[in-house]
Amino acid sequence: MSLFEKYFKACNDLDRAQLESLLHDDYVLERPAKGDKLNKHQVIDLIMSGVREDMTAHNRRLIYENDEVIVSHSILEIPNVSNDATLLVRLVKDGKIIYQISGATPMPASEG
Repeated sequence: MSLFEKYFKACNDLDRAQLESLLHDDYVLERPAKGDKLNKHQVIDLIMSGVREDMTAHNRRLIYENDEVIVSHSILEIPNVSNDATLLVRLVKDGKIIYQISGATPMPASEG
């Protein structure tokens, strides 16, 4: 199983121990849209809080992964908030994710 797959399985399973083993001790999540950065423990606490239950990732796909970088894309839907095309870049060091940044482009509202 790839690091990408292990990470999303741990997130979906709310597996704190697995998340701690997959994220480097110097891990940083940079959130340009919010203008902040979170460390490893802040991100794990956020994931464990169930924050992901309020959003749905559609068409998640791995674009590229090697022992230095993981690039993925999905459509992230947060009901009554936004619907964004999201590109995530994760840097890998010593087999663990050390840095993550995302870019989001708002999608037009669907007609229905």
